[in-house]
Amino acid sequence: MSNHNLEITPSNVLSNGKISFRNGNPIISFIIGEQDKLLIGRSVRLAGKFRLKMNETGTYEDRAKANDLAQAAAKLGVYGAIDQLVIKSQQSHQVIEHIKYYNRFMASYLPQSVSTCDQTSHLSESALVMPNANLFKQSVLDNPTQTQSPNSFCVPLSCGLLNGTANIPLSSNWGLKGLLIEIHLAPDTNFIFAGVQQGPLAQAEGSTSTLVDSFYELSDVKLVCETIDPTPEQLRAFPTSGGTFEYNSISTYFTSINSSNAIINFNLGLKRVMGVFMNFIPSEFLNNLSFDGFQTTPLINNLGAGELAPIKQIVFTKGGVRLPLMYNLDTNARSDTATYKSVIADPEVTRGFMGSFVPFMKNHKTQQSPITNNRVAFDSNTEDFADGGSFFGVGTTFDNISGEGVDFRNENFGVQMETALTADNPHSAFLYVRSKQTLVMNANGLQVIQ
Repeated sequence: MSNHNLEITPSNVLSNGKISFRNGNPIISFIIGEQDKLLIGRSVRLAGKFRLKMNETGTYEDRAKANDLAQAAAKLGVYGAIDQLVIKSQQSHQVIEHIKYYNRFMASYLPQSVSTCDQTSHLSESALVMPNANLFKQSVLDNPTQTQSPNSFCVPLSCGLLNGTANIPLSSNWGLKGLLIEIHLAPDTNFIFAGVQQGPLAQAEGSTSTLVDSFYELSDVKLVCETIDPTPEQLRAFPTSGGTFEYNSISTYFTSINSSNAIINFNLGLKRVMGVFMNFIPSEFLNNLSFDGFQTTPLINNLGAGELAPIKQIVFTKGGVRLPLMYNLDTNARSDTATYKSVIADPEVTRGFMGSFVPFMKNHKTQQSPITNNRVAFDSNTEDFADGGSFFGVGTTFDNISGEGVDFRNENFGVQMETALTADNPHSAFLYVRSKQTLVMNANGLQVIQ
């Protein structure tokens, strides 16, 4: 058994090698061809160069500078540019995994799975992730060498298929028949915002008119990965007459809430659901140059005054019946009748949110803390608010024991939340469902069983 290193260029790259949403090339496609080998999913990396441009003059003056307002999400770095991740079979174009709102998924996933030390060390080099907005502005966006040598990055594509422990068969006879990986870029208006914001309620420090022509650009993009030759034992596990391959998958859903009795209900159609989580943001923040569109904030009543709308009660249901919690989860904000700002984040809500990614007791790296998830200092003028932003979310796990999950094919998944949202301020809710899926493969084709 020997390893093979692959370096794959996009199949749809322009002649100048530069890719940007603004210039009409919002999708990057990579083809990992059919071959009788196994792909090491965890070895897959997206590499390239990143820079932010204030205009398209092509001169040194088109870069961002200290006196302009250009800013982006420091906690995401280059991940903020990925709006969707789609993985298909190369031959049949059967969708194997499709994560919409990928950048918002990473806005919750990264803080739960990496430490501050990771963020300030290798992630700052590989993903351009920084611990606060000022450092990101100075070291990435305003980098004076960008015109000649943009910021380099090399990031793993975190998803269920590629993060699994099993190697991925690529054969046309006993595998997935090659892989087609598509990366959809995020709009510039959602990636870029104005002002070095220290809190989620801080608005632009000046006019956003200087950002009208600004955009981000990728260049020298490539996909690097590693494959291995299968052993005789592995070949026997994938017979040409038919074999199976199990993997985790992330499914995405979107809705909006604007009520003190927020009800979210979806027909997931998934057989083995392991866990769910959701994050929120005022709908006004999305695709708005005045706000960071990748914030994961609590519910907010009054944007100007910084008035929160805490969640008082949460009920998870399956077909209208409470599951996995057999009780209503009453948060610590429910009994705080005087002022919600005097209440710290509810520990049980935070634990359920963290446990939706990995079992809570096995999560050894996280940035969750009373500073990054609180209701005490939710104000741009308060020094207690963490520079990395708010890491708020709601979630739960359905199965940490058997690994088989819960069947939602015939019954709807629901969340009912009693909130203090009384103002007319619609919030976007992004729901992510982690489930097990099975690929059935043979020489004639493949089928995804959800």
